[in-house]
Parts: sequence; structure tokens; C-alpha cells
Amino acid sequence: MPAAPSPRQASVASWFDTEPAQALRELERKALEPVLASHPLNPWLWIAPTPAWLEDAALPGQGVRLHRSAGGYTGDVTCALPLPFQTESLNAIVLQHVTARDAEQLIAECERVLMPGGRLWLSTLNPFSPFRSQWRRHGLVVRTPQRLRHTLERAGLACDDLAWLGPMWHTRAPERGSIAALRAACLFTAEKRTLALPGPTPLPVRRWHGTVAT
Repeated sequence: MPAAPSPRQASVASWFDTEPAQALRELERKALEPVLASHPLNPWLWIAPTPAWLEDAALPGQGVRLHRSAGGYTGDVTCALPLPFQTESLNAIVLQHVTARDAEQLIAECERVLMPGGRLWLSTLNPFSPFRSQWRRHGLVVRTPQRLRHTLERAGLACDDLAWLGPMWHTRAPERGSIAALRAACLFTAEKRTLALPGPTPLPVRRWHGTVAT
């Protein structure tokens, strides 16, 4: 019989349905929908922290929507790691708010299932932001942006961009100016790249220095 989820696990999930998280969810959606629409998407995978983060998302093409659950992930399918997709079968992946518990294995799985040239967008709460006062009492444990970048690169994904999203404080509007690295969350853009195989080495051309009989 599986163990019942702990109060800590329920608390972690519940924060993403609070009012501060809802404002951040809308900001991420506004940032992600345009880039997804501009990328050849078929097929894609979107993993959100809770079902609410997938509501009303206008996603083009065909793909799979998942959100975290006590036993792994659920949504269009129910699964755990490793992901139930063939190697190099997806062209775009969105990971919203990976946790310290599954970051390395989940990112490694995303690299496996991404096609060469496929894109990954990964968002995470910023532990250096004053906004952390809104979520840290809920038991959330997140990686620093620097460590996540290292995890992405170690998995074989090249980080093309890092954008900062959201307010510094819960009461400050996201549109107001702030130091970028102190905003509530960050969004990585990474790509799976493959090295081209070296071409054939041309054979040296030897010149004949002798005489030719006529």
C-alpha cells in the first residue's frame, strides 16, 4: 500500500494555487506562449506544478500536458520518471518550477527525449529574491539559477538565454522597475545541440620526382 503524502508535500503543491503564484503564472504564460508559437512544436511536452497552471493555456500543435502529483506526473497520461517517450521524439518542452528533489533526473530525461535542435524552457523561483518570503514557509526547496544552469549544461543542453520575471515583492507591480536578478523567478531557454561529425581527412598527394621514359 503506497504511503500517504506528507503534509509538507501537500503544502508545497498548494502554494502554486495561491494569489501570489497566480500572478506569476500569468506572467510566465505571457512569456511562453509567443515563443512556443514561433517554434516548430510538433510534438511538445508541458509539465506544470498544478492543474491550474494548465488552464486556458493556448498551445498550438499537438503535445502532452502534465502536472506534478504525489507519485510523479499526471494529466494527459499518468507516469513517473523515466518519461514515457521515445528518445529524441519531442521538439519542445516546458518545465515550470522544477524542484530540488527531481531537477537532475528530470532535466536528464528531457535531454534524452528532445530531438536535436529541440528547445527546453525551464522556469524556477528565485531563492535570492525578497519574493521568497511568499513561498519559503510552505516548504519549497529550489535550486539557485547558477546551479540549474550547470545542471542543464551537464545534461548536454546549451543555455541560450536567461530572463527574469515577476516582482521583487508581493505588493510591487511586476511592471515597476527592479534589479533583474532580484525578481521573483527566472526562465531559462536551452537547446539540444549535437556536434557535427568530422569530415574525411584528405589523403596527401605525392608528387613523382623521377623521370618518365618516352
